[in-house]
Amino acid sequence: MAKEKKEPKLEKKTKQEKFIELAEGRVPKAIKQLTMVGNLSDKSKFEYTDKQVKQIYEVLHTALDQMKVRFEDGEAKDETFSCPDNT
Repeated sequence: MAKEKKEPKLEKKTKQEKFIELAEGRVPKAIKQLTMVGNLSDKSKFEYTDKQVKQIYEVLHTALDQMKVRFEDGEAKDETFSCPDNT
């Protein structure tokens, strides 16, 4: 008869431990992505209008505000972003 392998019991993480683990992974990724958006400001590589920059500021500010609301009192709707053309 074959021996059954006993899998080690995985300790169930607390909600606090899961929060910390996910936050420590997600926050640095969000910061990196914001840095990459900031890299778009290099005028030697990119051309953009003040209107486009303002829209980026506004959509990021809105997303941050929505995240704050979710921590304070519940869910917020997701937003999508589309950069206006150069007109």
